[in-house]
Amino acid sequence: MKKALFMTMVALGVTAFMLMAQDASRFNGTWKGEDGGQIRKLTYKDGVVYMEETQKSGMVILRQYPTQGQEVTMTEGVWKDAKATGKMEGNKLVVETTQGNGTQWHDEWTLAEDGKSYSALRQRVGGGGGKAGGKGKGGGGAPETFTKIQ
Repeated sequence: MKKALFMTMVALGVTAFMLMAQDASRFNGTWKGEDGGQIRKLTYKDGVVYMEETQKSGMVILRQYPTQGQEVTMTEGVWKDAKATGKMEGNKLVVETTQGNGTQWHDEWTLAEDGKSYSALRQRVGGGGGKAGGKGKGGGGAPETFTKIQ
């Protein structure tokens, strides 16, 4: 009886930890990029992380990152008509995006356990044209760290 109770308590603890780790609302807040100095305001609503990024030049980029396996179509700015599908995997948000011109991107945001920073990786994985060039890989690079400032 004690063993069964112990195993139930362990299972409940693991389940609670997994649910907490998969909580995309932990991305809510204002974040500063350590490399580019850009500021990201992230708001989680209805299964989507909405990003408003102000770059050092003053340019504002709006983007959506779905978190529950659904697809969203962006409606404004440079990402207008892009389709993104994403989901939380533990403390990591993984999103695949295809822009209107066919360029494909893979994003991974990994939230630190303390919730005070996250690592953002963006890679171009194929398709499209424009400045990044033809087919295949060729965009993004090493992850950038964002630190929560609000």
